[in-house]
Amino acid sequence: MITELKGYAKATRVTFWKVTALMLAFAVLCAGTAFAAVPNAYVVDIYDGSEITRVETTKTNAYEIVKQAKIDLSEKDKLSLEAFVPGEDSVLTVYRAAAVTFVKLNGETVYTVCAGTVADLLTELSVTVEEGQLISLPTSTVLTDGMTVKLTNAYHVSVTADGTEQTLLLGEGTVEEALETANITMGENDEVSPAADSALYDNVRITVYRVEYSERTVTETVHFAKKTVKSSALYKGQSEITQAGENGEKTVTYRDKIVDGVRISSEAVSETVLKEAVPQITAVGTKQKAVAVASLRNGGTPISELTAPATLQIVDGAPTQYSKIITGKAAAYTASPGSKTASGRTVKPGYIAVNPDQIPYGSKLWIVSTDGIVYGYAIAADTGGFVKKGKFTVDLFMNTEAECRQWGSRDVIIYVL
Repeated sequence: MITELKGYAKATRVTFWKVTALMLAFAVLCAGTAFAAVPNAYVVDIYDGSEITRVETTKTNAYEIVKQAKIDLSEKDKLSLEAFVPGEDSVLTVYRAAAVTFVKLNGETVYTVCAGTVADLLTELSVTVEEGQLISLPTSTVLTDGMTVKLTNAYHVSVTADGTEQTLLLGEGTVEEALETANITMGENDEVSPAADSALYDNVRITVYRVEYSERTVTETVHFAKKTVKSSALYKGQSEITQAGENGEKTVTYRDKIVDGVRISSEAVSETVLKEAVPQITAVGTKQKAVAVASLRNGGTPISELTAPATLQIVDGAPTQYSKIITGKAAAYTASPGSKTASGRTVKPGYIAVNPDQIPYGSKLWIVSTDGIVYGYAIAADTGGFVKKGKFTVDLFMNTEAECRQWGSRDVIIYVL
């Protein structure tokens, strides 16, 4: 009995430990199964405009995660799952509905509300960008309120600056916008061709000129001036240098315009005279030479009955001092004794008729014919029809008709005293 009890006792003891082990194994198995059924927590970054919300979650539904983050979505907002992987650290992006303007190629404007990127807008509007066309903004650009997106023609644009040429494919815009796209900064004095506000067109070539200004000071020669003065002491055709010219000296400050390293223009901004230049003065003769006449007739005795001034010197029938010479033809006329001239003088050989518009009344003259007859000292005192008509230069008074006929018409030299 005792053996059996022992045996029973032993058997009972073995059975207890087996049962206990089985129960522990079952508990562990159940615990493991329960643990595997619950996902591990992971991190999701939610991008909402400029804000980023980080959520630690065990949820796998994106919209539930956004709700967990207490982020509200409107009916037209969009939740992008592009970078989201359930159960793994990842990203959700919220695109808010935005009022945008789309401009078609023909200029037609479409107003709409859309969430997402420019690419989403094109999809929503069923717009296909054909070859030779461009969208004004990158397709990855996030839509925002008030944004304008344009469909434009594509232009091949060449931009040259600093010795480097870039070739761009751009939409409609200006030269200034093309420079911004090419990351070219204009300096204060830089120039661009075409002008910055010029509209782009296909195959336009834009050139940027780097411009700078600098000043330099140099010493220069001041060349003497040449002046002429009239001199009655010299005959016409004669000249004489009465004062020699002498160069001067000055310093000049120039402002240079330098384009792409090359000086293309200079402007004098100031100067200082170090030594004044002395002008060269040349005297030019105004005195007329006496006209050659034939040998004097009648011994050179004058016909005129007027008394010449005592200072008047006559050599070979001509005065040595006079202001000018007039050459022309002279006729002769007579009148009854005691008659008056147009200027009120009593007629007398020596008082002659003139055109007062050419030889004023009162002019003092000396007249000699080219064939040697000396009329002598004369005063312009009368006027004559033939003279005014231009047929004769002067009309000489004679005492008799016989003297007039003897004189006839002769070439004369008139010295204006």
